[in-house]
Amino acid sequence: MSKHSSTHPAGNEHLRISSNIMRALAHPLRMKILQFIDSKGTSCVNDIFAAMEIEQSIASQHLRILRLADLVHTRREQKFVFYSINYPKVEEAKKSAAIMALFVDPNAD
Repeated sequence: MSKHSSTHPAGNEHLRISSNIMRALAHPLRMKILQFIDSKGTSCVNDIFAAMEIEQSIASQHLRILRLADLVHTRREQKFVFYSINYPKVEEAKKSAAIMALFVDPNAD
């Protein structure tokens, strides 16, 4: 374990949340979905799967992962669910990635 790792429960919870966010962002299609939502401000799943040229079930699976990581907000209007980006959570992910970059040795094997 690194001298920088935390054994404090709050620190461990932050690491768990950061890890979930990073896993959610680790797929190129999810990154594309986030970019699409960002470009529209808000989008329903129909718009997303049509724009990505993927099946509705695939879009729904990826949106579920983004929801579980709290990277998107949802709003229901009748039978449609609209997605928008949770920008504070994305900002948190950026900060976590920057912190992680401090501990990565590019020369390590």
